[in-house]
Amino acid sequence: MKSKIIKVSIFAFILLQTCKLEDICNPNDVNTKCGLTNDLIITNCQISTSPPAIPKNLNGTPNNGKITLNWNDSYCASQYNVYWSTTPNVNIVTANKIVTQEAKLTHSGIINGVTYYYKISAENSLIRKESGLSDEVFFSPSMATLKTFITGATYSIPTIGSVAGADSICNSDGGKPSGGSTYKALLVDESGCSSLPCRRASITANVGDGQIDWVLKPNTNYVRADGVTPIMTTNANGLFIFGTLTNSWTTAAVTGISGMAGTWNTFSNSSCSNYSNGATGTVTTTQYNQTGSGSLSSAGLSCTNSYSLLCIEQ
Repeated sequence: MKSKIIKVSIFAFILLQTCKLEDICNPNDVNTKCGLTNDLIITNCQISTSPPAIPKNLNGTPNNGKITLNWNDSYCASQYNVYWSTTPNVNIVTANKIVTQEAKLTHSGIINGVTYYYKISAENSLIRKESGLSDEVFFSPSMATLKTFITGATYSIPTIGSVAGADSICNSDGGKPSGGSTYKALLVDESGCSSLPCRRASITANVGDGQIDWVLKPNTNYVRADGVTPIMTTNANGLFIFGTLTNSWTTAAVTGISGMAGTWNTFSNSSCSNYSNGATGTVTTTQYNQTGSGSLSSAGLSCTNSYSLLCIEQ
């Protein structure tokens, strides 16, 4: 059986072209077409009378305030309908609906701790046919939780050597929690990398602007090395308000270094020549058993002393 397609050329000639039905209806090729480049194109999906297949392997990853969904493509689907609800047994009548053209979606602006239920369908909008719904999945977004620890040993300034040296100590110190995570030192330095900043928390007091290699993540819960005892939750800029720690970094009276003033700015003193000179100068110290501003910025003490480091999971 042959079908006819009319082609109008720029010379106003009408040409009649034919193609076999099986050329149009190749079930393995959505782009199968009849005729040449400027012909009317008819694809298998345009003449199909059946909806696309139900999408398979719906899965997701919860994060802070969002859930990222993905699934397998469905043949002949021009869009996917994501139905969601905060109650189980999602249906197209009562559920909320989000339309996407890709086999993935990030559902953002949702509430941490709330469970969200999802089903999806595939739709061929050319013929207005929608598949049935997929299996239901559910996820609950939440803030990430990361560990902190105080080094079990104290280190002289020349041993620390630099911000990078402090990071290396964090990952080799005996107090590091098990699990294989990478840690960085809560330590700033404005000029130790070829006279440029190595690590910065903020230029403007308590703002978090101009950060460089900053170690605290935004909107994240931080706990002690036990993985349970809460310390604080950072804001959208990876900072927290001094004096608002739920618990101190540790219960022991431990003195460390940070290089910061009480407003997250890099302190203006010498910081022991970028943590490499243990002979002269002073460095900003911290008292890790406090919950006030002294927890990260206390007195300036001698570079000849040895100090602990506060290490943050990345």
